[in-house]
Amino acid sequence: MEARCSKSNFNVLIVHKLLIKDKYFKDIKSGIKKFEIRRNNRQYCVGNVLALENIKTKEVIKKQIEYITDCSVYDLPNILILGIK
Repeated sequence: MEARCSKSNFNVLIVHKLLIKDKYFKDIKSGIKKFEIRRNNRQYCVGNVLALENIKTKEVIKKQIEYITDCSVYDLPNILILGIK
């Protein structure tokens, strides 16, 4: 996945604005959940930021992507697991 992230993008902060269900938002906010599973429909790169908006409360938290796993190797095409911090 990281191969498609050009080096020129490393100097630019990319923020992906995403909606998230209340339960998962709370788990990320509390630190229990340190990953996000998403469709591979954006150019996610290590170092990008996820701005996660709670669908229920509209609260937003920002988390940085630190690792990307492409699940297509497990026969789950177009699914990514994003390690966040």
